[in-house]
Amino acid sequence: MQRASNPLNDTSEPRLIALRFGPFELDVRSGELRRNGTTVRLQPQPLKVLLLLAGRPSEVVTREEIQAEIWPAGTFVDFEQSLNFCIRQIRAALRDDANAPRYVETLPRRGYRWVAGPVQSETSGAVVREWPRPIATDASGAQAVVDASSGAITAALPAAAPVARPGGGGALGIALVALAGLLAVAFVVWRQRPAEPPPAPTFHRITFRRGALNSARFAPDGQVVYSAAWDGAPRELSVTRSDGRDFRTLDIKDAQVVGVSSSGEVAFLRGGVLARAPIAGGPAKEVLKDIGAADWTSDGRDFAVSRWEAVRTKIEFPVGHVLAETPARLTRLRISPDGRYVAYTEHPVLADDRGLVVVVDRDGRRVAASPEWGSLDGIAWAPGSREVYFTASEAGADNSLRGLSLDGKVRLVLSGSGRFVLHDTAPDGRVLIERASFRSEIVYRRATDHEDRDLSWLDFSAVVAISPKGDKVLFYESGEGGGPEYTTFLRKTDGSAPVRLGAGRALDLSPDGRFVMSVDIRNAGALDFTPTGPGEIRHVRIPGLVAHEDAGFLADSQRIFVTGRDAAGKRATWLTDVQGREPRPLPLPDGRILRQNTFSQDGTHFVASCPETNGSYGSCFYDTAAGNPKPVPGAQKTWVAISVDTEGRIYYRDRVEKAESLLRLDPKTGKATTLVELAPRDRAGVFGVLDVNVAADGEAWAYTFQRRLSDLHIVTGLK
Repeated sequence: MQRASNPLNDTSEPRLIALRFGPFELDVRSGELRRNGTTVRLQPQPLKVLLLLAGRPSEVVTREEIQAEIWPAGTFVDFEQSLNFCIRQIRAALRDDANAPRYVETLPRRGYRWVAGPVQSETSGAVVREWPRPIATDASGAQAVVDASSGAITAALPAAAPVARPGGGGALGIALVALAGLLAVAFVVWRQRPAEPPPAPTFHRITFRRGALNSARFAPDGQVVYSAAWDGAPRELSVTRSDGRDFRTLDIKDAQVVGVSSSGEVAFLRGGVLARAPIAGGPAKEVLKDIGAADWTSDGRDFAVSRWEAVRTKIEFPVGHVLAETPARLTRLRISPDGRYVAYTEHPVLADDRGLVVVVDRDGRRVAASPEWGSLDGIAWAPGSREVYFTASEAGADNSLRGLSLDGKVRLVLSGSGRFVLHDTAPDGRVLIERASFRSEIVYRRATDHEDRDLSWLDFSAVVAISPKGDKVLFYESGEGGGPEYTTFLRKTDGSAPVRLGAGRALDLSPDGRFVMSVDIRNAGALDFTPTGPGEIRHVRIPGLVAHEDAGFLADSQRIFVTGRDAAGKRATWLTDVQGREPRPLPLPDGRILRQNTFSQDGTHFVASCPETNGSYGSCFYDTAAGNPKPVPGAQKTWVAISVDTEGRIYYRDRVEKAESLLRLDPKTGKATTLVELAPRDRAGVFGVLDVNVAADGEAWAYTFQRRLSDLHIVTGLK
């Protein structure tokens, strides 16, 4: 028999739900464009054009293709005028500039091209729509149900009896046969119906104030303990019930929750000190010092901790028993419910959340490891100790919930718009997830300005250098807008559009303005020197280094310092010329490295923290050749040196109660002056100030801060 055709029985492709790029989300279902969660008005036709362009990143979409897709044959409009209107509306909504496009580039007489980099798409699963199978007759005259997907006969039915002549007694038999046939057809259709989709996970919000979550754990009796900074205030610990409407604060500030015991105690980290305190209230007891990350067994007997020692991170479980060592930075670790494994996050790039998940057993044997992710934050064990949940993304900051099994397989557990950060899981399958909008922004100011200027570009801008006169800044984009390889930009501080220099993580701008140093985010085996004008990229490698992590130019633009690590994981700082010839290590105390460019103008000395033997002194002058550290007059131990200007004045970051300050110290007099508080006007969600850069003339500065606005949810129904 010939196969029956039925278009309603085809399996459709996964359906597009949303596109995300930079700070924007395009919801295909509702036809809405949102920027950082706020709806941006855009009419239906421009929205369709935007969807077409963003759905084909880096491709040239011709005007003819747009016309065929948006205004097909038979549509009577002034095409040229309508298309131009749509593009203008799109640029206005995206705050784009036709002369320096960030999103949509015009190709005269050809069409348009999406230039904002990769676009993350969210789809739903494919849906199979069924249609009742047709009835056919086989060779014997019996009826059969035909499977429309294969053409095979799936159920044979008795052939209908001949119609009785008037006066005959077969009417009842005919009716029974027909009823039996209908029941058989109904049964076959019911058996072959599509499976019901599993119910969607349920989100129950339990925090409602404006600010940033730091950490959270489930506690006994249906409670949740979390650390958060609301409305720009300092971070503090709070306890809430599952409805979130009744909460109280604990007298514990600037701390990270790392565990809750079954006896009702909370363990937390503050300033590298691990401590514990009753949730009901009471004084805290310090447990361990010099701790980077920690977790607590539910019975409160043992801790797992990480410690940074010299050039490596050590993971201990229980305390004193070293399970593993790594040269990478470690931010989170969790003990499996059965106590047999420890999972932790490794971040190989300094000051970057790019990383991977690693699982080791009680003997220190590596059991499983995930691939490296562009962003990784949050880890917890799924019930049963056979899978580790974590939140990560390949590029950008919009992390999804994923699972790593003990055999090394990774699966997607939950995705959605925005950033997910996993905080904890409960034995009954409930999960604590933070939903956040996450951005990195650049602030610039001249000494004569009365307020800051925003020089942010895409979604995750990070400034790394400022020109000697403060008229240009070098920065890179590491979020979704910058792409998985990151992107380096040079921008004038007058607010004009930046110049894209290429892929990579920017490190420094030469004082003469001719070159930019950067490093390949996936292969840090060499430094890249990119000319700001015409010319070829040049690569410089320090022998023995497997990762070049930080670098900067000295004032003559002919010498550089390079901080990196060797194959054994040991970090050191080297001084060499721009060709990489005859590198020599800087004379720093063992285990110390230089990350900030604090060299004097002539390069004969630099400023760094004093050796431990210098007691209470904060920073010291080091001779570039011989070392010989000498304390800087007037410097405090809590200050961090960041640069030296043309007059020899030293600039410091000083952490105070609510924010950091930028200080200028004259070493000739030992007098320090506070220049500015390093905080934006709106402090809600601001949780970290990154690199601070001061112009060589001391008259301008720029810094990066991160803002995370988040809500905490209890999620149920995950599979």
